[in-house]
Amino acid sequence: IRFRQDVIRELESNPELLETTRQFYAQIYQLLSMFMAWPERARLDPTVFRLEILESSRDAVDFMATRFKGASSALSRLHECGTEIRKSKNYQLLNDLLDYETHLAKVTFRVRLGADGKIRDLVLDDLAENSGNPFYRRPWQRIKDRLELMRRGYEFSRKEVVNRVVGRAFLQIRSWIRPLLQVLGQLSFYLSTIAFKEQTEKLGLRMSLAEVEEGATLEIEELFNPLLLRLGRPVPNAIAADRAETIMIITGPNSGGKTRLLQAVGLAQLLGQSGIYVPAATAGLPLLDGLFASITERATVDQTEGRLGTELLRIRELFEAASPRSMLIMDELCSGTNPSEAEEIVLMVLQLLERLRPVALITTHFLGFGRRLEQEQPVANLRFLQVELDAEKRSTYQFVPGVATTSLAAHTAERLGVNFEELSALVTRRGGGDS
Repeated sequence: IRFRQDVIRELESNPELLETTRQFYAQIYQLLSMFMAWPERARLDPTVFRLEILESSRDAVDFMATRFKGASSALSRLHECGTEIRKSKNYQLLNDLLDYETHLAKVTFRVRLGADGKIRDLVLDDLAENSGNPFYRRPWQRIKDRLELMRRGYEFSRKEVVNRVVGRAFLQIRSWIRPLLQVLGQLSFYLSTIAFKEQTEKLGLRMSLAEVEEGATLEIEELFNPLLLRLGRPVPNAIAADRAETIMIITGPNSGGKTRLLQAVGLAQLLGQSGIYVPAATAGLPLLDGLFASITERATVDQTEGRLGTELLRIRELFEAASPRSMLIMDELCSGTNPSEAEEIVLMVLQLLERLRPVALITTHFLGFGRRLEQEQPVANLRFLQVELDAEKRSTYQFVPGVATTSLAAHTAERLGVNFEELSALVTRRGGGDS
């Protein structure tokens, strides 16, 4: 967590380094694209294509060695890696080969032009061959080598020789090509979380790096659900526990934001403990071993159990895997059966959670049962949140302490036009006779 947060903080505080990292990501991505295009590009001229890959690889190493110098976080490893590669014999071989391929000799001409702009005279002033390159052979040596090979009966073109040399260089650098390509995933991890923060800030939302500590209490300010960003700007919330082992019972009307709150808390824990930005202004999170969720799923044709049975199986799996250092998220617990039987199961689950001592968040529609739990406190560490309603009984998508007094089923039905008068009018229009 600290390792990743240090990288993000350095990128955030150093715009020049952030831009350098983005450029390096584009460079490595281009190199990967060249490997992926191998079958098509290699058909035209495999030697030229190999040389292009070798040149891109060398440029990436040079970029690491020079541009990440001075980084203080784990980004300094890129500089160290590039520096070590440049010290190797294989890198020197590669550098010499590319230098020889682009610089065999330097020729200087003197040109005399006529009044019509055409060349009247062309004089060779100087010819300087790249004799310092290990691949360089003097002209008489090149002629001698070719005559000797012809005398022995060997016939091959210069292109074949070059292809062999390039292939050899290619094989010798493959040991550091693989990790060079793998760093693409690491860079993507950091750059994507920074890009996500930049997008949310345009909507006026704040993101932060969480304080994750052993035994800390859950405390998040201005928490929002990132899954709602595609629908517009979500409403931020605050959620806080007064102790590390807490069971939160959340009640309120349908479409009040209960499920979205559970998602937001779970995502905040997941992202925060991954060492990247949390969708909240500030976040204090406990260090956990596991995150488990029991969310209502759509039924499938091959499902052997009904809704309640499927949920109970998920609950059993949850208790099989969870530990005291876990976060448990349960949405609409036991809503697939009648209230009296469901209350017995919910109470059993709460009593077992009391013994397990995790951080648990549970939503329920059993408001009467919730009020009894609040009054009688049969289980320790229970805390209660309810959806806040405005003066017109509409959800504000905020949560306040307590248990909801109504699910607003009639209000919701009225808002959606599901009442006797409107449905009766529909029946009449469909030829259903008088009301």
